[in-house]
Amino acid sequence: MIRIISMLSIVATLLFTPQTTMADDAKAVAPKPLLNQPIPETLTQEEVKSLMVKAGLKRNWLIKEEQADLMFAEIYVRSHYVAVDIKLHDGQYDILYRDSDNMKYNPASGYIHRKYKGWVKNLSGDIQTELGRAAIQK
Repeated sequence: MIRIISMLSIVATLLFTPQTTMADDAKAVAPKPLLNQPIPETLTQEEVKSLMVKAGLKRNWLIKEEQADLMFAEIYVRSHYVAVDIKLHDGQYDILYRDSDNMKYNPASGYIHRKYKGWVKNLSGDIQTELGRAAIQK
């Protein structure tokens, strides 16, 4: 009897473990870039960079300038880490995936933890709010 219960336990574990893993993978999203986000024409590039740093701090993103047209942003959330590039061009900016840790990123398939998309969208939304507020005050 104990042998049968033991066997059933093993079979149940084998049957249900792959389904749980597949369900987790279904929640993942590809780290798609946010492209061509508008920058108000009335702001200088230096003002834009400063406002991006300010916007990032609202949700604990650390943003710094790497080059004249490139900002680096990173965030730590509990045991997770995400880094993105913010590329400035032609009155717009793009947010592009750079690196991550503990986010289930798979370079072959391009999938990453589902929270990535929300964190990046929130960052862009906060940047848009700061840029818009500054443009109105000018």
